[in-house]
Amino acid sequence: MGNPMWRLATSINYVADQVFALKREREVEIVVADWGSQVPIAEVILLTEKAVSLTRFVHVKPSLAEEKQKDSPFGEVYALNVAARHSEGQYIGRIDQDTLVTKEFLISFFDAHEGKKDYGFDLKKSYMFAARKQLPYSFVKKEPDPEMIDSCIQRFRKWIFSEELSFCHWASPVGILMMHRDMWDDLGGYDERLIYYWFMDVDLGTRLIQKYPIVNIGKAFGYDFFHLEHIRQGIRFRHSHRKLNPDWSKSFDKPVLNPNGSEWGLSKYNLERKPLAIDPFTLETNWEIKNERHIGLFLNIVAGSLRRWSWYQLKYAWYLTKKLRRKPYL
Repeated sequence: MGNPMWRLATSINYVADQVFALKREREVEIVVADWGSQVPIAEVILLTEKAVSLTRFVHVKPSLAEEKQKDSPFGEVYALNVAARHSEGQYIGRIDQDTLVTKEFLISFFDAHEGKKDYGFDLKKSYMFAARKQLPYSFVKKEPDPEMIDSCIQRFRKWIFSEELSFCHWASPVGILMMHRDMWDDLGGYDERLIYYWFMDVDLGTRLIQKYPIVNIGKAFGYDFFHLEHIRQGIRFRHSHRKLNPDWSKSFDKPVLNPNGSEWGLSKYNLERKPLAIDPFTLETNWEIKNERHIGLFLNIVAGSLRRWSWYQLKYAWYLTKKLRRKPYL
């Protein structure tokens, strides 16, 4: 699926630029869970000086990763919990490795946190969720630099539709999933039994909803999370070849709030924090992309938005038929 190391580096370098532009570098950290890499990511990733100052990598050795994930190719629930457990901030925001966090989100969040603006909910007691938007594959595959990516976002953001499920926003593809660290401790993070594919975020939501309000910060703050698309035609991508998590993971009947207990996030293991092994580098503008005509990019964005809109209308219609048949809609 393309170049995942470039996507990871780009997402880190991009958000670091936004954080420094707002002079919030002492208030934001980036924690990466390096799950089972034979060669630690910290030894090969290319980050800017700003990104290096904000980022640390927690390396889970291959032997431990294989033990925990069993026959799964990737124990994502463990990896995400490890990152959350090793964070130090008041609030923990979970994003995919290739999700861009924009300046607009940071401004809104800090305004809410500092009481500069009242959005009508309590940050400390709310499960905050926002769906993502997609930057088109035709643009991403050229590996543009963060300056070009930000130019694309600022120029075309209103034309890029979010992937929010209108009937259940917290089951949408994740832009960000965020809550106070006390809530992470209360819930034990992701259910570490769900080592396979799908529904782990839904499970988290169906546990949280028993005790905490779920707030759509996409609607409150704005849809300010952009995914670097790495599949040529995402709608055609199928997951049937993967082993899925059991159906109970998407049930609303969750008798236990914290199935992991106090040791969630591999807390009893002495995990290694890896220092960056490569010197920071200076980004150079990709002039080939910078001089590209915007009309082609705009048309790709509009086409992608129309495809996603059509697909989610079908999903909404399917949801309505389930409601009529009194079937579970997740």
